[in-house]
Amino acid sequence: MACTQHKQLVCFPKVRVQKKWFRYFNDHKDFKNDGTVHLFSLMALFSYANFRSNTRTIANQQYMEAPGQWVCKLSALPRILRVHSKAQAKELLDHFQKHGFLSYEFLDEESSLLRFTIADWKRHCVHLDYNYYSYKGSGFFFFPLPVSRQLLATGRKEGKLVFSELDAIMDFWLHTILNDPTVAGSEHMPVVYYANMKGQPLLSYSYLAKRWGWSKSRVGRFILKIEEAGIISRVSFTSSHGSVISPCRYREMIYGEDCEKLQLLKIGEILGLTSIVAPAENLEDLELKVETRVPKRKPVLDGGKVLRIQVFRAAGSSFFARPVPL
Repeated sequence: MACTQHKQLVCFPKVRVQKKWFRYFNDHKDFKNDGTVHLFSLMALFSYANFRSNTRTIANQQYMEAPGQWVCKLSALPRILRVHSKAQAKELLDHFQKHGFLSYEFLDEESSLLRFTIADWKRHCVHLDYNYYSYKGSGFFFFPLPVSRQLLATGRKEGKLVFSELDAIMDFWLHTILNDPTVAGSEHMPVVYYANMKGQPLLSYSYLAKRWGWSKSRVGRFILKIEEAGIISRVSFTSSHGSVISPCRYREMIYGEDCEKLQLLKIGEILGLTSIVAPAENLEDLELKVETRVPKRKPVLDGGKVLRIQVFRAAGSSFFARPVPL
């Protein structure tokens, strides 16, 4: 499935998700799916829905799948939705159907064969130029941001909103921005950015704890866990500035596997930990500039020279910064 989209803007209504990346979380139990939001489970159903009409043969019977539909057995859903039993899988389907996210019907009660239909599929996906069969293990799928916001609103109405670990990982991916002129640093690397951050992609544990319904200590442990697993990379500050977080596979999905690898120095440029200066024969003529915020423009000059610097805490100041490599 070819795509020429080389950016993800704040104003885009939907996000691409790489299926190979997403399937990892279907098949591995490293992260829990025990929250009340069910974002990951709904995204899993979107990932299996077809982009075009298809005919499937199951037990010598043919079944029609329209765009936004998929036919499967109930026994297949616990692994896909990351729940423990068929009863829990059916409860989730009932939950999504009750709140208008999808509808489903049993085609064969004896074998528990069912077909689900994503609501508003035509509005969200059919108008795109992706009229292809949805391969289950390759390519990518789309997930609309209005649906994720509706899912959060539903969770708030029903009680306490708590993300699972898988929900939090998907939340990062859905809010990753690339090459958006309104978001500082996104021209260098994909950055996690929420709409109320005023153009500065700096996240704090307090912000994420409030968004996910967690404690700050749990957020800290989780960030270290997914960083060690290679799911995200970050540039962090020990002061109150927060961290820039970047999902590791986002650039590969947008540009392909042979995309230019982001270097540590470029991460430093985003936070102003390195400075680009005009060439000078005499080192005393070099101008160094250290910024303690995300620069609003790309600090690269033609023919400039990259200087790597270290920033230490001075007496009477609480500022200390360090670059964290991808």
